[in-house]
Amino acid sequence: MVNASTEKWISDRVLKLTCTADDMRPLAQAADFKEGVHKWKEPERAQLRAELDAAYFILYGISHDDAAYILSTFQGMADDDGPTLAPTSAASLILDFYDALAGA
Repeated sequence: MVNASTEKWISDRVLKLTCTADDMRPLAQAADFKEGVHKWKEPERAQLRAELDAAYFILYGISHDDAAYILSTFQGMADDDGPTLAPTSAASLILDFYDALAGA
Protein backbone atom coordinates (compact mmCIF):
# COMPACT_ATOMS: atom_id res chain seq x y z
CA MET A 1 0.00 0.00 0.00
CA VAL A 2 1.25 3.48 -0.82
CA ASN A 3 1.51 5.78 2.18
CA ALA A 4 1.66 9.58 2.40
CA SER A 5 5.46 9.69 2.33
CA THR A 6 5.52 7.53 -0.81
CA GLU A 7 2.95 9.79 -2.44
CA LYS A 8 5.03 12.86 -1.58
CA TRP A 9 8.23 11.21 -2.87
CA ILE A 10 6.52 10.42 -6.17
CA SER A 11 4.74 13.75 -6.51
CA ASP A 12 7.94 15.73 -5.83
CA ARG A 13 9.64 13.96 -8.73
CA VAL A 14 6.66 14.21 -11.07
CA LEU A 15 6.30 17.92 -10.37
CA LYS A 16 10.01 18.52 -11.01
CA LEU A 17 9.61 16.77 -14.36
CA THR A 18 6.36 18.56 -15.21
CA CYS A 19 6.64 22.11 -13.87
CA THR A 20 9.43 23.35 -16.14
CA ALA A 21 7.78 26.39 -17.75
CA ASP A 22 5.73 29.39 -16.68
CA ASP A 23 2.55 27.95 -18.15
CA MET A 24 2.79 25.16 -15.55
CA ARG A 25 2.72 27.56 -12.56
CA PRO A 26 -1.00 26.94 -11.93
CA LEU A 27 -0.31 23.22 -11.55
CA ALA A 28 2.64 23.93 -9.26
CA GLN A 29 0.48 26.19 -7.11
CA ALA A 30 -2.41 23.73 -7.02
CA ALA A 31 -0.01 20.96 -5.97
CA ASP A 32 1.69 23.21 -3.39
CA PHE A 33 4.99 22.80 -5.25
CA LYS A 34 7.18 25.40 -3.56
CA GLU A 35 9.72 25.62 -6.40
CA GLY A 36 7.10 26.90 -8.83
CA VAL A 37 9.08 26.35 -12.03
CA HIS A 38 11.86 23.79 -11.87
CA LYS A 39 14.90 24.40 -14.07
CA TRP A 40 15.30 21.83 -16.85
CA LYS A 41 18.55 19.88 -16.33
CA GLU A 42 18.75 16.78 -18.51
CA PRO A 43 21.01 14.70 -16.22
CA GLU A 44 18.69 15.38 -13.28
CA ARG A 45 15.64 14.56 -15.42
CA ALA A 46 17.17 11.22 -16.42
CA GLN A 47 17.77 10.44 -12.75
CA LEU A 48 14.24 11.43 -11.74
CA ARG A 49 12.71 9.29 -14.51
CA ALA A 50 14.87 6.31 -13.51
CA GLU A 51 13.90 6.70 -9.84
CA LEU A 52 10.22 6.78 -10.75
CA ASP A 53 10.48 3.79 -13.08
CA ALA A 54 12.26 1.79 -10.38
CA ALA A 55 9.67 2.78 -7.78
CA TYR A 56 6.79 1.72 -10.04
CA PHE A 57 8.40 -1.68 -10.65
CA ILE A 58 8.66 -2.15 -6.88
CA LEU A 59 5.14 -0.87 -6.17
CA TYR A 60 3.73 -3.28 -8.75
CA GLY A 61 5.65 -6.14 -7.13
CA ILE A 62 7.86 -6.80 -10.16
CA SER A 63 11.10 -8.58 -9.29
CA HIS A 64 14.51 -7.24 -10.29
CA ASP A 65 14.99 -10.01 -12.84
CA ASP A 66 11.56 -9.42 -14.37
CA ALA A 67 12.19 -5.66 -14.47
CA ALA A 68 15.50 -6.30 -16.26
CA TYR A 69 13.72 -8.51 -18.79
CA ILE A 70 10.94 -5.96 -19.35
CA LEU A 71 13.48 -3.18 -19.89
CA SER A 72 15.44 -5.34 -22.34
CA THR A 73 12.38 -5.56 -24.59
CA PHE A 74 12.37 -1.82 -25.26
CA GLN A 75 14.30 -0.59 -28.28
CA GLY A 76 17.46 1.21 -27.25
CA MET A 77 17.60 -0.37 -23.80
CA ALA A 78 19.63 -3.45 -24.77
CA ASP A 79 23.13 -3.89 -26.15
CA ASP A 80 23.39 -4.24 -29.93
CA ASP A 81 24.75 -7.79 -29.48
CA GLY A 82 21.79 -9.22 -27.66
CA PRO A 83 19.31 -8.97 -24.83
CA THR A 84 21.78 -7.91 -22.12
CA LEU A 85 21.51 -4.36 -20.84
CA ALA A 86 24.20 -1.85 -21.67
CA PRO A 87 26.05 -0.85 -18.47
CA THR A 88 25.50 2.86 -19.09
CA SER A 89 21.95 2.56 -20.40
CA ALA A 90 18.82 4.08 -18.95
CA ALA A 91 17.77 0.55 -18.03
CA SER A 92 20.94 0.06 -16.03
CA LEU A 93 20.25 3.31 -14.16
CA ILE A 94 16.69 2.17 -13.44
CA LEU A 95 17.92 -1.16 -12.09
CA ASP A 96 20.52 0.58 -9.93
CA PHE A 97 17.74 2.68 -8.38
CA TYR A 98 15.60 -0.43 -8.06
CA ASP A 99 18.32 -2.04 -5.96
CA ALA A 100 18.76 1.10 -3.86
CA LEU A 101 15.02 1.50 -3.23
CA ALA A 102 14.49 -2.19 -2.55
CA GLY A 103 17.39 -2.20 -0.10
CA ALA A 104 19.25 -4.88 -2.06
